[in-house]
Amino acid sequence: MEVGKKSNRSPLDRVLGRLDDLDEVNLGILVQRLARERKLLETVFDVIRDGVLVLDDKGSLTYSNQQGRSLIGLKEKISEKINIRKVSPEIARALGMDRTSDPSYPEVVMREMQITYPEVRQLRIYAVPIERSEEADNTAEKAGLAVVMSDITEEMDDLNAKIESEKVSSIMDLAAGVAHELGNPLNSINIHLQLLSRNLHLKEKESLKAEKSLNSCIKEVKRLDGIIAHFLKAIRPTDPDFKKINLLQIIGETVRLREKELNAKKISVSMEAGVREPMIQADSEQIKQVFYNIIGNALDAVGEKSVIRIVTGIDDNYVFAKIVDQGTGIKKENISRVFEPYFSTKKSGHGIGMMIVHRIMRDHGGEVGIDSKEGSGTIVTLNFPRKSIRRTMLESNQSDQPGG
Repeated sequence: MEVGKKSNRSPLDRVLGRLDDLDEVNLGILVQRLARERKLLETVFDVIRDGVLVLDDKGSLTYSNQQGRSLIGLKEKISEKINIRKVSPEIARALGMDRTSDPSYPEVVMREMQITYPEVRQLRIYAVPIERSEEADNTAEKAGLAVVMSDITEEMDDLNAKIESEKVSSIMDLAAGVAHELGNPLNSINIHLQLLSRNLHLKEKESLKAEKSLNSCIKEVKRLDGIIAHFLKAIRPTDPDFKKINLLQIIGETVRLREKELNAKKISVSMEAGVREPMIQADSEQIKQVFYNIIGNALDAVGEKSVIRIVTGIDDNYVFAKIVDQGTGIKKENISRVFEPYFSTKKSGHGIGMMIVHRIMRDHGGEVGIDSKEGSGTIVTLNFPRKSIRRTMLESNQSDQPGG
């Protein structure tokens, strides 16, 4: 090693590198010290309310704290390795361990999902790959996955009650934002209308200026209409009108709505259907809004002549759709804020598009997840339950009755 150059190795690595120089007594002291430090860390992690799992590159569980074991149904520590696919298939699926065809392994995974074993709970999952550095060639490879699971069941149960108490405040905040957004186009319309009025009194050769001003007014009016439409959908959500619909048909209709924007950037949409007719119980207009918003985000994220992939299929519990782009991706620090109202990384964004997506999917009993890596792209996964949410609620209510 060069003189004056600091080593990137950790203190533990440096100690382990000198094991051959330790005698039996000092080696025993070192082992006891490491055991005490491990015990301390395990005690600290066991009092954390969030579940912590550490998986190796094969998906086998190498560490779990007490809450983590509780959430996946392990009653006590296990001595042998057990694969997460076996102990909790639902979480394995949420982490994408059943994927074989997606373009790249995500840097960060964030999910809100429901598990049914060992009991029905609502979880928020945050997972980050663990990298193993190779000092020889100064590279890093994926060594596993660190998973943090937060039990948000009570939070979700309280959400509907909080919505009513916070509705007035939310509407006021939205109204303030809408008022600001409306100001600029209204001023523009006013100016062009004044110019139009003056030009109408001029000679016929000046009619081109009048037409240009008129077109500007029409464009700004359309912009206002879009702002108001988003505003109304955010503050006046309607109950879904559940009907049996073909998901592929809905996606096709939504892509056609975005056709002009796609053509303008020479972007193609690749449809990869796992089944011919993936049928779901849903409100067709609301599901169109979901895909409209997500495809719009993908359009903003990718460059010209790119491809947006939409992959559909069916598993045991869900009809799923994955919208895959290879655009700018989402920063680590922003991915957990994607569903927050008013949060946007776009200069012209209103910050309520993904909030609407999240609300609609929740009202349909579905799930929405985001896998993203900055600079590589984003995968938005939509899971629609194969059972009607009305039927699920009815069965749940019947099971609560005496003798149910």
